[in-house]
Amino acid sequence: MRIVGIAGAFRPGAHVRRLLDAVARQLPESAEFEVWDGLEPIPPVGGGRLPAEVDGLCRVLSAADGLLIAAPEHSVLPVQLRHALSWASSPMAGGVLVGKPVAVVTACVRPHEAMWTQVELHWLLGAGGAVVHRADLPVFPAARQFNAIGRLADPVARERAGAALAAVCADVREALKARTACRLSGLTPLAGPAPIPVDELGSGSGSGAEPGTRARRVPARSRRSAGAELSPQPG
Repeated sequence: MRIVGIAGAFRPGAHVRRLLDAVARQLPESAEFEVWDGLEPIPPVGGGRLPAEVDGLCRVLSAADGLLIAAPEHSVLPVQLRHALSWASSPMAGGVLVGKPVAVVTACVRPHEAMWTQVELHWLLGAGGAVVHRADLPVFPAARQFNAIGRLADPVARERAGAALAAVCADVREALKARTACRLSGLTPLAGPAPIPVDELGSGSGSGAEPGTRARRVPARSRRSAGAELSPQPG
């Protein structure tokens, strides 16, 4: 199970990036988690071939079984995150979001503060065919937001984030079982896109590292140290 994380902020020490890492610690040990850091250079949606940065984003999303997106507590979605999701949901991206389970977490002091961010995220992800599970997390002063090992300190926040992640993991397990059953029976799966071949993506080709791909893998040990693992979901 491969989960890709995207934070709606560039600065390494930004609160939303710490939030992404803290929530990801609640993933099960069987999940492979990596963070995609290529948000900053993503251009606005335009015509023609895919820019190299978007090419790399599509590769990462195509290879992921599920996504975890952390957005700041603003009333407006960060413009670069909007660009990235607009590209990913466009026909030029080749359906990389179709059937993809996504956990969206936003942190806010009052519930209504993240409402418009959530609405826009749902609209963009839904336009691409993604299956969205949301979690609004209460925010406390920075000193009390995370504990000493980087986990969410508030039990309510942990429970809400865990529920969204559990839903994503359950969707991924069902999709993987369906794909396995189809493969064993010689049938072609109907749901979800196949990984995009390299030569069918946009302008980024060539040798060496894949253009625009800036994903960093988070060692499983960092999640084990948190000590939290989701239990299998029924059904």
